[in-house]
Amino acid sequence: MKEILNKKSEDYARKCLDKTLDLGLSFKLNSDVKQKVFDKSMLDKMIEVPVNGIELNKLLAKFEKEVIPYCSNFSSSNFMGFPDAGNSVAGISGAILADFLQQNLINSSFCAPIATYMEIAVITWFRELLGYKIKPIKSIWDVGGIITYGGTGSNVTAMLLARENYHSDTMTKGVFNPNKCKVIIPKGIGHYSIRSSLMWIGCGDNVIEVETENFKYNLKTLEKTLVENKGEVMCVVCYAGDSRTMTIDNFKEVHDLVKKIDKNIWLHADACHGFSLAFSKKLKNKISGIELFDSISTDPHKVLEIPYCVSALLIKDPQKFKLITSTSDLIMQEDFAWGQITPFIGSKSWVSLKIWFMMKNIGVKKIGEIIERRHKMALWLKDEIVKSKEFILLNDVSINSVVFMYVGDKEKIDNTKIDELNEMNLKIYNYLLNEGKYYLHKFTIPDNLGVIKKDAILVPLRYMSGNDNISKKNIKNMLNHVIDVSKKI
Repeated sequence: MKEILNKKSEDYARKCLDKTLDLGLSFKLNSDVKQKVFDKSMLDKMIEVPVNGIELNKLLAKFEKEVIPYCSNFSSSNFMGFPDAGNSVAGISGAILADFLQQNLINSSFCAPIATYMEIAVITWFRELLGYKIKPIKSIWDVGGIITYGGTGSNVTAMLLARENYHSDTMTKGVFNPNKCKVIIPKGIGHYSIRSSLMWIGCGDNVIEVETENFKYNLKTLEKTLVENKGEVMCVVCYAGDSRTMTIDNFKEVHDLVKKIDKNIWLHADACHGFSLAFSKKLKNKISGIELFDSISTDPHKVLEIPYCVSALLIKDPQKFKLITSTSDLIMQEDFAWGQITPFIGSKSWVSLKIWFMMKNIGVKKIGEIIERRHKMALWLKDEIVKSKEFILLNDVSINSVVFMYVGDKEKIDNTKIDELNEMNLKIYNYLLNEGKYYLHKFTIPDNLGVIKKDAILVPLRYMSGNDNISKKNIKNMLNHVIDVSKKI
């Protein structure tokens, strides 16, 4: 049976996999962001159960024609609205090999002997880069981190740790008083995963949003909130690059303030974007103080040129994972069985292999240079926006995100017509989305800097330099194209 890989089907498998690799490379090297726009009416045909199979070569040809043109190409130099392009050759190689090798990291001795230790190495690299202390590793309880499948998974585990750290009996007895499981986040820029996490782990919708200045905590308001809710706050969340503006908070100041009021409050740094600065000697100071926090979530698939999905949660005190461990005779109680400390994850694929390949291939020094280049490109665009007549800038550029709006003529902005400005930028976004030539991100955000009207809710566009093939010429062409689109609509 040639559909199943074995020695008899080797030649057939090689031909099919060669074609598969060719399709992937051709897609990533295409300059288009998207060739076609998917029509929802096509869904009915897609959900029909395939009773009779299609020979793989024919299926690949069908896939090339009927699926790939509708996919968004993050690797296009015109794709400028999302974190990363996933175009590290080594990272892609690691992703492919991880699927071939089929290692299950839930247990170490028989499921994934060497894979377990290589994953420990990756976590240790991250811990060292971010400033956590490295201790001799004699068991899984000394590692101080886990690999998850995304930032949301890392953040929900961090909230679970925060809950158990503050209320140590809830794993067995449950949550009796959710009002004493409050979590503080910065207003208007918090990631949805924190609020969702609290609801998933039985703490209810107990998020407190604290006012910000320049998208960072207003420390006086934070202090007042902590005092008013003393004994009921289990965690304070800070961002090293929030998902909208990429602003980096004042970690040292927040740490000192929180621990002065209640030393038991868990401090979590969502650094899914900003941990990348740790690779650069020039930029690492931007996240100074992050090593003081109890946990740090990172998203290598957002910033390290590797394909989705892989994240890492790091904790300051590795022993704290004992707060959330569970046991089963299916998970070996052995020194290096990851299954003992990976809540919400059963069978565990070797997704960290693509990180291992990328870091071994490129090296920390060169990765740092890549991060620096992205930052410089964002700063260059910031200057272009500031100099322009048609655009306004809405954020200070901390990492690689530039939040801006098309306003026609910045000298004639009418802050009583914010709805019209929002509508115009939303139309520009939708036009670009349907056209498929460029991609910029879109979301809502408070006008924290008072550029148009203090704290008014705006719908801006966002550039993010997550693709190292993007040039200044590409960016300039994008701005000109946005201006042309505004005239059409």
